[in-house]
Amino acid sequence: MSSDLALWCVLAAPIAQALLVALLWRPPGLRDTIHFLFACAGAGWALYLVGAVAAGETARVVLARPLPQVDLAFSAEPLGALIAALILGLGAPHAMHTIGLVRATRERAPARLMALCALATAAAVATALSANLFSFFVAYQALILAVFPLVAHRGDEESRRAAGIFLATLMASSIGLFLPAMVWTYAIAGALDFQPGGVFVGRIDTITANVLLTMFVLGLATTAIPPMHRWLAAATAAPYPALASIYALAILPAGGVGVLKIAAFVFGPALSDAAFAARAMMVLAGVGMCMAALLALSKQDLRERLAYSCMAQSLAVVIGALLALPAGLFAATLQVVALSCAAVTLFMAAGTVAAVTGRANAADYRGLGRVMPVTFAGFALAAASMIGMPPFSGAWAKLWLITASAASGLVWAAALVGLAAVLTFAHLGPLAANALAAKAPSGAIDKPDGASIVLAAPVVVTALATLWLLVLADPLASFLSPIWTPRP
Repeated sequence: MSSDLALWCVLAAPIAQALLVALLWRPPGLRDTIHFLFACAGAGWALYLVGAVAAGETARVVLARPLPQVDLAFSAEPLGALIAALILGLGAPHAMHTIGLVRATRERAPARLMALCALATAAAVATALSANLFSFFVAYQALILAVFPLVAHRGDEESRRAAGIFLATLMASSIGLFLPAMVWTYAIAGALDFQPGGVFVGRIDTITANVLLTMFVLGLATTAIPPMHRWLAAATAAPYPALASIYALAILPAGGVGVLKIAAFVFGPALSDAAFAARAMMVLAGVGMCMAALLALSKQDLRERLAYSCMAQSLAVVIGALLALPAGLFAATLQVVALSCAAVTLFMAAGTVAAVTGRANAADYRGLGRVMPVTFAGFALAAASMIGMPPFSGAWAKLWLITASAASGLVWAAALVGLAAVLTFAHLGPLAANALAAKAPSGAIDKPDGASIVLAAPVVVTALATLWLLVLADPLASFLSPIWTPRP
């Protein structure tokens, strides 16, 4: 298989998955088989693409050319290939878990839910593999429109109101800030292609650089940067399979890869010309990170607690990307990986608990690990990674982030990252420990078999994925080095 064909397959697999699930929704067994097999196929093609990129191959597909020097195009470079493989690789166990969850909860519209999750995955993959700002913007809009009906999926007034907030916040920021910044970039550079070393070097003055960076970062509201974070709490109205998709596999990874591409492929060394805006955005992200972790501690509803916890992790990506150092970009990339692995595990585990026991509040988790040991073992591993405990993925991401911040002379940024880790421990550590160590509550399991293997196995698989950076961090640094290495 050529790398170009693999790129086509990676982009098309989740779209085909969504269409076939929507069309062939009866019998349920056929629908579920299609959903899982296409998720696995997408993951396989994405891993092949990563191997091709690591071997030095290139791939690019062009769908249209709406403007001179501006293509609707997608390409495989190390950052995009890695994030696409991450999303699709975690998407396979999530697809299995979704199948088990819609059956356990007797979901009224399972085909629609599965199809929309697949479309959200497709759009997130497209953002990761976008070859330029225009392609990213198109994929970004598609992502928002795909997730919007997931938030409104339940169909009640609360869900519709939440979906309205979600759509208004993300659309307003992207069209009001990101789009004008993109047009301004085209006026300055004459092109919108992503390239190592950026497109602004020698072409932009200090004032313009600061204004553009502010517009780009605030326009990427999917990073949950304040004050553009209102969508995050609203999205908790979605059902559990959609929550894992939104926070772990779609919205937050897309925001992370977006800010990384802006920093590395649009600004590059010119990020130093926007030092004032970069520091201001880092302060905003750092304070927001600590506030989000503190807010998570005040939330009893697991959906809200995990959502704010994910917000804190996502804002760490912004800090790393804006450090203007290779170590910062590497730390931010590791943080995207760690966030996705931990978040998908936590949301799947919480969904399993809600489906099997009907319990959705932190206060009700006490002792549940005694009767659901597999699910809560996965929950505990993911919580440890989110906190930043070695040897899990989150530890390496935070270590690099603190090191890069200190190397930049920004000790306050390193301190904020450390404080956020402490606050994350406060809202996740005791929760996991009490679930595993406390006495089992009576009548906790409504069903005699507890969680089925279709619900428990994906949690274990993604929980173990939080350990992979232990052995692959160094090879990953070599793989990602073209991100900060300008072309000769």
